[in-house]
Amino acid sequence: MVGEPEGDSLVVTTSLRPGSGLDARARRIAADLQVPYAPRQDKSTAHLVAETGASRLLLVGVERVALRDVSNEIEYAFHPNMTPVRAAKLLHGGRDPFAEATGLGPGDRLLDCTLGFAAEATLGALLVGETGLVVGLESVPELAAVTREGLRTFPMPQPALAAAMRRVTVITTDYRDYLPRCASGAFDVVCFDPFFPERLPGAENSVSPLAHFGNPAPLDAASVGEARRVARRRVVVKHPRHEPLPSELAGDVSDIITARHSRLAYSVLPALPA
Repeated sequence: MVGEPEGDSLVVTTSLRPGSGLDARARRIAADLQVPYAPRQDKSTAHLVAETGASRLLLVGVERVALRDVSNEIEYAFHPNMTPVRAAKLLHGGRDPFAEATGLGPGDRLLDCTLGFAAEATLGALLVGETGLVVGLESVPELAAVTREGLRTFPMPQPALAAAMRRVTVITTDYRDYLPRCASGAFDVVCFDPFFPERLPGAENSVSPLAHFGNPAPLDAASVGEARRVARRRVVVKHPRHEPLPSELAGDVSDIITARHSRLAYSVLPALPA
């Protein structure tokens, strides 16, 4: 094994029978994360855990990369979920609340401060096109690695959506650190999809693996203030429809966009004057 795990440890390995180039890909991901790599060598995951002492495994396969908590088998793997349906609707001139809330168009620059599954980042990349820019921030390194690999490699039959996914730039950092370093007006739109106290039930909002591994820190007013400085036009915050933004933020909301039967809403806050 390359490196030795310590404490709440992560080990990178491959699927049971890695194909051509998969071993090298897994080694690259381990090196990027600065965590140990363990060759699979036909071992079961239970055998690998016993051998390495890992508490989490990053399993690199041909078609997917998955993060697994070995104590409870909770697993996070990249999947576009409803993004292809939403993208198809947009491409056929339909309405999408995120597109309406952000007002993004060709050549715009979007900063997604809470990347997660990259659903909004991917739609943003579709909206801004090849001349625009989409940057997604993820503070948990292993989640960033899974999403980055998914955006690079997930098979997508829609060519326009596949190209949009590949254009998303993933940066491993906390927005609380990143935003203060940005110039005023560096992005046209800044968006957040933070964890709120109550998670929504139902398949379309099945974020439990993401919530399990993700950063639970709530959205704070200071960060939204920084985002309003960094945004040239607006800041958009996604939240449960019946769970409005905290009072210290709600007073600055200029609009709330949602769909008729959706359990989610997008609150819009204007950028601060230059």
